[in-house]
Amino acid sequence: MINVLKLFVYFLSCTFLPYSKGTKCGEACHRTDPDKINIHLVPHTHDDVGWLKTVDQYYYGSNKGHAPFGVQYILDSVVSELQKNTIRRFVYVESAYFWRWWEELDENDKEMVKNLINEGRLEFLHGGWCMSDEATPHYTAMIDQMTLGLKFLNSTFGECGRPSVSWQIDPFGHSSEVAIEFAEMGFDALFLGRIDHEDHKARKNDKNMEVVWRPDPTLGEAGDLFVSVLYNLYTAPAGFCFDTYCSDEPIMDNKKFHGYNIDEKIKKFEDQMEQYGAAYKAKNILVTMGSDFTYSVAASWFKNIDKLIKYTNSRSKTLNLLYSTPSCYVKAVNSLNLTWSTKEDDDFFPYGSDEHSYWTGYFTSRPTLKYMVYKANNILQATKQLATVIGNKFEDEEFEFKRALAIAQHHDGVSGTEKQHVADDYAVYLEEGINAGKKIFIETYKTLYGVDYPDDQHFGNLRNISQFNITEDNQNFVITLYNPLSRIISTPIKFPVQQSFHYKIYHCNGTTVEYDLIPISANVLKLPGRHSNATHDIIFIAKDLPPLGITNYYIQVTTENLSNAALTAVSNNNSIITLSNGNITLEFNKTDGLLQSVTKNGKTWPFYQNFYIYNAAKGYNYNADTRASGAYIFRPIEIDPKPVSLTANITQYHGINVFEVHQTFSEWLSQIVRIYKDSVDIEFEWLIDSIPITDWTGIELVTRYTTDVNSNSTFYTDSNGRRWMKRIRNKRKYWNLTITEPVASNYYPLTTSICLRDNTKQVTVITDRPEGGTSMHDGELELMLHRRLLYDDDKGVVEPLDETAFGKGLSVRGTHIVQINELTTSDVEHRLKAVESAYHPVPVFAKTLFHLNEWITNYNRTFSLLLKELPPNIHILTLERWQKNQLLLRLEHIFQANENRDYAHPVDINIKEIFKFFGIYKIQELTLAANLEKEKLKRLKWNFERQNNTSISSKLINGTITLLPMQIKTFLLFIEEKDAQN
Repeated sequence: MINVLKLFVYFLSCTFLPYSKGTKCGEACHRTDPDKINIHLVPHTHDDVGWLKTVDQYYYGSNKGHAPFGVQYILDSVVSELQKNTIRRFVYVESAYFWRWWEELDENDKEMVKNLINEGRLEFLHGGWCMSDEATPHYTAMIDQMTLGLKFLNSTFGECGRPSVSWQIDPFGHSSEVAIEFAEMGFDALFLGRIDHEDHKARKNDKNMEVVWRPDPTLGEAGDLFVSVLYNLYTAPAGFCFDTYCSDEPIMDNKKFHGYNIDEKIKKFEDQMEQYGAAYKAKNILVTMGSDFTYSVAASWFKNIDKLIKYTNSRSKTLNLLYSTPSCYVKAVNSLNLTWSTKEDDDFFPYGSDEHSYWTGYFTSRPTLKYMVYKANNILQATKQLATVIGNKFEDEEFEFKRALAIAQHHDGVSGTEKQHVADDYAVYLEEGINAGKKIFIETYKTLYGVDYPDDQHFGNLRNISQFNITEDNQNFVITLYNPLSRIISTPIKFPVQQSFHYKIYHCNGTTVEYDLIPISANVLKLPGRHSNATHDIIFIAKDLPPLGITNYYIQVTTENLSNAALTAVSNNNSIITLSNGNITLEFNKTDGLLQSVTKNGKTWPFYQNFYIYNAAKGYNYNADTRASGAYIFRPIEIDPKPVSLTANITQYHGINVFEVHQTFSEWLSQIVRIYKDSVDIEFEWLIDSIPITDWTGIELVTRYTTDVNSNSTFYTDSNGRRWMKRIRNKRKYWNLTITEPVASNYYPLTTSICLRDNTKQVTVITDRPEGGTSMHDGELELMLHRRLLYDDDKGVVEPLDETAFGKGLSVRGTHIVQINELTTSDVEHRLKAVESAYHPVPVFAKTLFHLNEWITNYNRTFSLLLKELPPNIHILTLERWQKNQLLLRLEHIFQANENRDYAHPVDINIKEIFKFFGIYKIQELTLAANLEKEKLKRLKWNFERQNNTSISSKLINGTITLLPMQIKTFLLFIEEKDAQN
């Protein structure tokens, strides 16, 4: 038996170019045959970082009722089998799991794994903490989760652990911003699994499954990325799944025993490879050998793949099978020097898996989780900036926060497509991360203000429902505000209080601050689960917050009668109710209570807003025609939704800083339309208190903003919070769309904003979380707010999207900010507001025993990490501790080329002249994910149609960098500390 095994191994080793010691990382690829079609067999496992089970349950293999898999056993099994035969290969993606597993290994096992990686037998793809969603993550969070995973791989395995290929094989559509970021992270190629079924069919027919993607041609080759679309999603060919959970027959090759099936197996594989080969241009085909959580018993895979290679290669005149990896495949394809077609200024949204299954519902699914993820990201960015003041003192807490947010970016995380108990677990992790970050806030404030600064501080996470015991129950309390933006801003601050008290608010310099006392709406007061004595919200404008800076306010209960601070209810006998701050005027029709026009700069435009219901399709998913609306799929019954109500009961309030109209549309739906003093933004704060269900029909709730913009079937959505993507109703750029779902197929993801424009003006809606949106009629913007569904859509989660709390449907409160801007003016507001939505000033609250005079004496100071504010088109995307005496800095230009006549131009920034608390003695430019020096990056070059290899990169000269529109630059700063209190 031993001699037979030796002969078998010898035969296999003769088939490939063996790895020899001294081979550099990534050069352990087996030899291809130029005279045959080379079949690159890629053993892999796709391990969701939460979906049917939580991330911890998946790792340990617990909660077997939902899924029997355990990732730790997969990795154990794979590594054991790789050691048995040097020709075998395996690729792995999710650093969240690999990090856990690595932490539990002893030193001998770690050395063994390092050898496998150094020899190219175990290869990392992608390398992010998770395989993120691409529709709903904000680009800052996506970059952070990639950086977290790649930093772990880089610090643990060095250059041999650096992935050269990105592997996004399961997200439900693909974003142009994500592709650009992968290019700027240094990846040679991107592999996709899910693209629209019509697009996939057309590409197969045209041999166009591989292209050079140019999401933003203005970036030149720095933004180009070779893209390969997998033939069979990411699963093994039919009949060749060899996992213990698969029903396919193994390869039985001993004629002495019953069941011998070599002939039929090889024939079936050759037939499928003929179909694969007809879809690709090169004589190389990548075949995924694995699927979700496969390789729990890796021997069952490797033994059968060994046989498949052996018998196919010995019999086939046309095929050459080899163990491979995506990076080896990409190098083989690149070496052929072919010319590729391009995909330009476009993305892969929306994704339809069949004619009635458009995966556009998840753009909105689980809106409260989406909101929590976005608020956590806001706090994390501030946390990282503040941590630069206190050194590495709380690096464990910072890592805990980063890790919690990173797992939430998973394509079954922030997407909202996980089971309910998994969504709850993401929320628990996020809360733990936020609490860990709070320690950094407190330590930083004590470092800057002194050790007596209050240490029992709170973010007030329930202020969204006007509930917070710190502000409701204390005579004196303080608010410390941190502004993570690179420019001076003013922002409204709101918190709940009891009406029986009167208050005074003081800036830290001792000046009093005007505020308004706002009645909390009846719909908020009756929210289930709300336990509060507050009857009013206080709102004031925190003015001129320093960039990357800190300001504090002292709030004091007083016996003085300050009733003039309360908003005044206004009655109006006219047919029109007017809300105005002198800069912008809103007119509401008193008869129906609905907004009807907006006046700005002396011009009046019709503007109408209301809420509508799509009834969701029921079904048991027997075929495409019976598809139900679910966590993934949006499938409305009707084309035109019905209004929740044609009228709204309204109350009008006028204050000092704020002017409001409260609208009630039904028992479960209300809204506050608000404008602030000195602002031209219109704020729509909507409250959905448990969507009612009748006749077992699910509800998809949307809001519509109707204008007179002559949009000509065109609208724009942001790509992960950055570039505008042009959308045309009922049209796709690269294939002819068949209209089978006229509404769902026109929905697109928006992360922060959506807009309409014509030759004279632009109407922009800025959101506080990801949502799905469209323009079903010219001049109209439609955004989906909430979904309550009673049927599963049969896409794997096996659970209807019917979120409940306190025995009712889940309540949701959120905000849209609407801007109307004339294109003839040099407007920058929508860009600035979109950045502000992700980097909003963060308040923390603390009760205090200090009297007012003591507070002002001790804490009459503001701080800024910057020497001066940056230009409005430049933003500090990242500032965080990296290693001892090192900081990671990312600077970004927030405008697109030609977007604005005054701000869409190159800007010079001297990095050495930005920061106050540390000196910089060395600057090193890195790739976007910060895992490689930029000058050491060497990406593969590709020939493609309409090629323009113009490079727009700029070099660092004496500390000065030129930032071009939409450019992000990443730097490692070597610093000398300064006294933070001086």
